[in-house]
Amino acid sequence: MTWIHLLFWLFFTLVGNAASAGDSIHTNGLDQEIAVSSGAASSTLINACWTADELRGRPDERKIRSHLPVDHNPPEQLAPSAPAQPLGPDLARSIRSVKPANDAKLVALTFDLCEQSNDITGYDGALVDLLRTEQVPATFYAGGRWMRSHPERTMQLMADPLFELGNHAWTHGNLRVLRGQDITDQIQWTQAQYEILRNQLLSRSCAAALPEAARSIPRLPATFRFPYGTCDASALAQVAAAGLYPIQWDVVTGDPAKGQSAQQIVRAVLNQVRPGSIVVAHANGRGWHTAEAMQTLVPALRKRGYRFVTVSDLLQAGAPVAVEACYEMRPGDNLKYDRLFGRGTE
Repeated sequence: MTWIHLLFWLFFTLVGNAASAGDSIHTNGLDQEIAVSSGAASSTLINACWTADELRGRPDERKIRSHLPVDHNPPEQLAPSAPAQPLGPDLARSIRSVKPANDAKLVALTFDLCEQSNDITGYDGALVDLLRTEQVPATFYAGGRWMRSHPERTMQLMADPLFELGNHAWTHGNLRVLRGQDITDQIQWTQAQYEILRNQLLSRSCAAALPEAARSIPRLPATFRFPYGTCDASALAQVAAAGLYPIQWDVVTGDPAKGQSAQQIVRAVLNQVRPGSIVVAHANGRGWHTAEAMQTLVPALRKRGYRFVTVSDLLQAGAPVAVEACYEMRPGDNLKYDRLFGRGTE
């Protein structure tokens, strides 16, 4: 253990032993990927590589389209070029929130970009445009196949200093049902696709002209979100072995429900949010009324004194509150997804 790792160990050990939603654990050595994942890249990079019109969302992008034949093709490379540094076994747990030091009113907005092997799920440009206009940091959990089918949008999110990308598995596989190599592929193929697009971005002349800003883009995602919010001990262990922090949530927007209004989303979040909360929503065609809800939520949360941060910054601000299982709001409440979706990949 390096002296830096030791300092993190001492800090998180002293922060506290438990919180209402689970145990506070120490993240034994937050690596450099987390340390630079938010706010490090210069905003000049994104402005140099894309015009305002190219960054702006288009209404037709959000539409979900079927993809036939089903796409079972792997990425051009099957794993990232550098081996991951595995996390300790104490980190093979589902992080639901963070207990911030001094009860700081921090909240992490997270948006899933999931995609299976038989569809193309789109991009909610209105939502991303709003976050940029309001200067709201956010974390996007992108599936590997989503990144491959939306390469330009992926690179824009990657280059934006407001945002960070996390791993959301290759084709939204249910890691509580999948086993062994299938889980490895869901994780590593996504890491590899991120690296492919990062290298593609760095090869562009706009990035070559800004080497310091380009280098500050994280080499790989540092956090992972389980598709369907499902996991077991084996899946948690494989995610930690891949060097990724397993991130769940403690605030549910419910935006996949078509019948839920923006105002219902606003009420749900405001009723659930606490200092250190992680909010789950969607930034593709799977979310309904998400952008409209955020138009109200962002100023409402700021009025309550909350400051928006990425998941990586939230992890550095206190002790993660983690549990040994994955669930939506109560243990066992997502077991139905195993029956409904099985492997979950299409």
